[in-house]
Amino acid sequence: MFVEAYPDIDGPEDITYVHAANAIGAFEAFAWRFDNSPFDRFLKGDRQAMSVSAQHGMRLFYGKARCASCHSGTFQTDHQFHAIAMPQIGPGKGDGFDGHDDFGREQTTGDPADRYRFRTLTLRNVAITGPWGHDGAYNSLEAVVRHHLNPVQSLEDYDTAGAVLPSRPDLDAIDFVVQNDPVRIAQMAASNELAPVRLKDRQVAQLIEFLHALTDPAALDLRGDVPKQVPSGLPLAQ
Repeated sequence: MFVEAYPDIDGPEDITYVHAANAIGAFEAFAWRFDNSPFDRFLKGDRQAMSVSAQHGMRLFYGKARCASCHSGTFQTDHQFHAIAMPQIGPGKGDGFDGHDDFGREQTTGDPADRYRFRTLTLRNVAITGPWGHDGAYNSLEAVVRHHLNPVQSLEDYDTAGAVLPSRPDLDAIDFVVQNDPVRIAQMAASNELAPVRLKDRQVAQLIEFLHALTDPAALDLRGDVPKQVPSGLPLAQ
């Protein structure tokens, strides 16, 4: 099948990692395109595709709530790195202090100014891709939305009881090392780039309704994308 797909492949010895990666990418782009959400249909002219509440949420998203300042473009991400005082839970990447921190972009650039900056995530199918935050700090969509509205306050008030983490004795001992350290909390708060935004509870609900409108129905059940066997005839691993 590789020979059929690529003109520069005549046999197995010609297959490279790039060929395999491009094949996987082609499959993902076809099977998981996800461009038929209510929001997509609304943009194409179907004014009934989104509820009135979701439409109000859309106006907040692109207006007063200032979400689109980072979550912009077709995929609702500017692909840039921002510090938003997201609580740090779990073992981290091993940066700094006693090895439980995640310094984000600084790990790549070496620039201290990039500390705690993480890439803006796409919001496509965001309602079904929890937990939320780069480290899964929030287990509800509303909680992570409210964090964005006042990151520093949310960081300082973070309740570790709301985190959903697999339990293992060695990990349980370090999951909240960073979050329980006032010095680290102060540093993360100082790096925050988002100004507080005041929204009423009704407006927060509308914003969340809009985020649900970013879900493509095709993403709700992916079992049909899993073949019973690969081209060689071997079954998939259970």
